[in-house]
Amino acid sequence: MSEKMMKSRVLLFSLLGLVAVAALSIWGCGGTSYDNPAEKAVTTKTATALITAADLKGWIDAGLVNKQGGYDRVVILDVSNNDSDTSNKYNTVGHVPGAQLVSTGSAAFMDNTRAEGPFNVTGSMVLTGAAMDTIIQTAGIDGNTTVVFTNNATNTVNVARAYTTFRYWGFPKNRLKVLQGGNAGWGAAGYPLTKVVPTVTRSSFGVAQNGTTRVNTDMRVSLPEMIAYVQGIVAGNAGKVTLVDTVRGATNPLATVSSTTDLLVSGNAYTPFDGAIKGSYSYGAPAMVAPAGTLNFKDAATIKADLAAALGTDGVATLGAAGRDATRTFISFCRAGNYASVGFFVLDGIAYYNDPNVEVKWYDGSYGQWNLLASSDHTAVNTAGATVPAGGKLAVGSIWDTTALMENLTWNVGRFHTGTTQRIIVDYGARVYTVEPSFAEGNQIETADRAYRSTVSAPASGGSGSGGGGC
Repeated sequence: MSEKMMKSRVLLFSLLGLVAVAALSIWGCGGTSYDNPAEKAVTTKTATALITAADLKGWIDAGLVNKQGGYDRVVILDVSNNDSDTSNKYNTVGHVPGAQLVSTGSAAFMDNTRAEGPFNVTGSMVLTGAAMDTIIQTAGIDGNTTVVFTNNATNTVNVARAYTTFRYWGFPKNRLKVLQGGNAGWGAAGYPLTKVVPTVTRSSFGVAQNGTTRVNTDMRVSLPEMIAYVQGIVAGNAGKVTLVDTVRGATNPLATVSSTTDLLVSGNAYTPFDGAIKGSYSYGAPAMVAPAGTLNFKDAATIKADLAAALGTDGVATLGAAGRDATRTFISFCRAGNYASVGFFVLDGIAYYNDPNVEVKWYDGSYGQWNLLASSDHTAVNTAGATVPAGGKLAVGSIWDTTALMENLTWNVGRFHTGTTQRIIVDYGARVYTVEPSFAEGNQIETADRAYRSTVSAPASGGSGSGGGGC
């Protein structure tokens, strides 16, 4: 063999070696496990996103909870309210061993400063990327982590809002779990709570690293998208979309008009109108658990049966099994995105967990946003019998006006708050852009989130960052 060929072969093998080392480095940093977790998350693979106390106990016993490094690690987030709530005592009543407290409950996973559609600020919207990074880094979560949500109370909203927010920020559903029964379910299984607060090393993981973002905008319905969906349903529903109204249920049927208070002004300030979004079906979030008032979510078959029995906007006709099975997109909504997240969880995480033919989406704006969308020329009769402005603040002729997309439209100036006290309609004029954007320009939240890039630093030595070494 010539010296020249020998040198070429040596160079070739050297290059192949470098490629192999680089591949191992990427693999060792968990480069594929976040986007394709089924490759590595064998121990934490479950039939749905709902897990039993025995499942979690096995992972604790296996040393997966809060472990440093590896492809199959687990972080438990106790999404309870803070200790001022006597029913939620992370420190005094105790918690699942290794669980970390998210002390503000569902409020930790919403934002009250975001612009969308014609509004320069909207309440109770999806969390920003920067706030999400703070949560996951503080908890030591990285791309190889399976996250378990639980809490001390029976509040389904806390765990569901957390699950839904993690889904929006790109975490695949087989990396997210909800503990059936919460901490009460853990105790009922015979496992003790602890008051020991775990020590966790901050991670260096971010939802938008290395020039890309993992944000899952497909599962969230923006305001312009929601308007388009409802218009499509009114036009014949060629897209086979089912709107799931989770704020109305057996105790508040569709035949009854609900009461939507403003999401940003505390007290008794109401949106201009109420009613039911056209084409929606009632499946109240409290009915998604059994027994009532617990964190014991129903199984897939029961949830699907409930959907078939869900009432339409006339309060009489149901979705039916045929309508349910024809559905290709479910959209869950409520008043402030919280019950909507419960609906999203039971559909995405349980009922249609393994169904690639069904999309589940979440409209976080919900009625708190939707019921503000009235132009300023609307009038109504108030409780004194006088015709007055109905409280809308959008421009006359606004493309954002949703009043024509409502069934049983009811103006709140004509309703009492209590007794003979007329309702106060919120003055949200300062929240409306002087020049309202077009539908194409009105998805400001997802535009910002696609553009977001994480700012992270390497974890401390021995930390639980994404493999360490600057990954």
